[in-house]
Amino acid sequence: MAKANPSYYQTTAPVSAPVQYQEHLFHLFVHQQLEATNGANQLITVNPKLPQGFGVTVATDWDIRDGPDTTAKVVARAQGLHQGSGKSSGAWFMSFNTVFTDERFKGSSLSVQGHLVSDEGEWVVTGGTGEFAFAQGVVTYKKIKELAGGNIRELRFHVVCFNFPKPNTLTKVGPWGGNGGTPFGPWGGNGGIPFEITEAEQPQRLESVTIQSNEVIDAIAFTYIGQGGARRTVGPFGGGGGVKQPIVQLGPSETVKEIFGTTGNFQGSNVVTSLSIVTNVKIYGPFGKQSNGTTPFRTTAPDKHSIVGFYGRSGQFVDQLGAYVRPTPN
Repeated sequence: MAKANPSYYQTTAPVSAPVQYQEHLFHLFVHQQLEATNGANQLITVNPKLPQGFGVTVATDWDIRDGPDTTAKVVARAQGLHQGSGKSSGAWFMSFNTVFTDERFKGSSLSVQGHLVSDEGEWVVTGGTGEFAFAQGVVTYKKIKELAGGNIRELRFHVVCFNFPKPNTLTKVGPWGGNGGTPFGPWGGNGGIPFEITEAEQPQRLESVTIQSNEVIDAIAFTYIGQGGARRTVGPFGGGGGVKQPIVQLGPSETVKEIFGTTGNFQGSNVVTSLSIVTNVKIYGPFGKQSNGTTPFRTTAPDKHSIVGFYGRSGQFVDQLGAYVRPTPN
C-alpha cells in the first residue's frame, strides 16, 4: 500500500503574540423573491408535498442590499439553502453564505445558519473568509415589508474576527568581510545555488553553531528551529581546514544577543579572521585569531530580538559573514 506524502500537512510554531480581534457591524436588508414571480431569486429543488412543507428544499440567491428599498445597492448575496424542518409547525432551517459583491469587501464572505420560525429572530455566524476569516457572531433578522411574492428582512450582523499575528520578519545585518567565494545561507548552498524554503522553515531560534578555525574562520555550520517547529541544519560553509571547535550548543532558553569579530587579509583574500558569540548566558570564543591589522566588527540584536542564523560567502575560508535577526518569542 502506498504511503501518504508527509508534506501534505505542516504545523506552525505556537502563537506567541497577542491575537488581534476586529469587530464588524452590518446593517443590511435581504430581499427574497419567491419562485414564479418577476425577479425570482430562489428555486424549489425538492418537494415531497408533506404537511407544513416538511422536507421542502429551496436553493437561494437572495439580494442583500444596503437599504430597504428595491432601488438600494446590492452589496452581497445570500447563497445557500433553506429546508422545511418542522413536521407539526412551520419552520425552516437556513444555511447560506453571505457573499459580498461590493468593492469594499468583494471576495469575502460570512457563513450563516439557524432556524426561521417567526418574523424575527437570530441566526449564528459560523465562520468567514477573506476580510472575515475566523468570524464568529450572530445575525438578528426582522421582516419589515411584504412584497408581491416576497418580502424584505432587516439584518443586523454583529461579528468578531480574530487574526493570527503575521510571522515575524527576518532582518539581515552585515555582512562583514570580503567578496570572495560564493553565497551561503539558509536559502542557498555552497556554490550559491538558491533553493526555496517555506515560511514554516524560516529560522525562529538558533540551536547550535559549529565552527572550524585556526588562523581564521575556515568553516561554519548551524542548526536552528524553524517557524514550524522543525530542526534544520545548514552547512558547513567554507573549506575543510582548521580545527573543529567545541560546538556552541545553546540551552532551551538561551538566545544569541550579539556577535563580534575581525576581518582581514589572509593568503591574499579578505576573510573573517575571528568570531565570538554572545548569548544571554555567556560568551563563546573567540574562534580564529584577533591579529594585528584586522578590522573589527560587532552587531547587537535590538531589545526583545535575537540572532537566529547566518549568511555570507565562503570558499576555502569564510570570506564574509552576516546575521539574521528576528523578534524573540515570548
